[in-house]
Amino acid sequence: MTATTTNNAANNTNNTSAKAEYFNLNIKGLGYLSNIRRIETLTGSFLSVVINALSGPTYNPTYVRFDATVAVKEATELISRCQKAVDEDKKVLLGFTLSNLTSDIFTLNKGDHAGEQRVSLKARLIKVDWIKVGQAMVYKAERVESNHSLQPKPSQNYVNNSF
Repeated sequence: MTATTTNNAANNTNNTSAKAEYFNLNIKGLGYLSNIRRIETLTGSFLSVVINALSGPTYNPTYVRFDATVAVKEATELISRCQKAVDEDKKVLLGFTLSNLTSDIFTLNKGDHAGEQRVSLKARLIKVDWIKVGQAMVYKAERVESNHSLQPKPSQNYVNNSF
């Protein structure tokens, strides 16, 4: 979880320069991409996708379904490039970052489980780290090196039960 805040105390008297404060909860994972569709609204259009994320032990994973709105231009371009592979029912696996997780409850309308309620997890797709189509790596984001890793850590002596 990443928390991002800004100090607005000095700007409270001037509402035009005040910035909103947010806590960001991000989800990083890998999963299979499906159901890419363009949604048209009165204010424009956006991409919506389904990501079936892998969770649990590698020898027996479970899947967690996310209905995601593609929220960033770079991610929109990358997901658009996957449309053909998804339409051809190829396995498209991607590393991703989601944010703004919400849940919704819906009722199944048909099938053996008609009338049962299910939970839908909704999020915003904000980053694509890599994409594989079948076994081929077709995209990998450039890695940005952090300056923190270059700085040596000072040695500290802490008591045994430190926090």
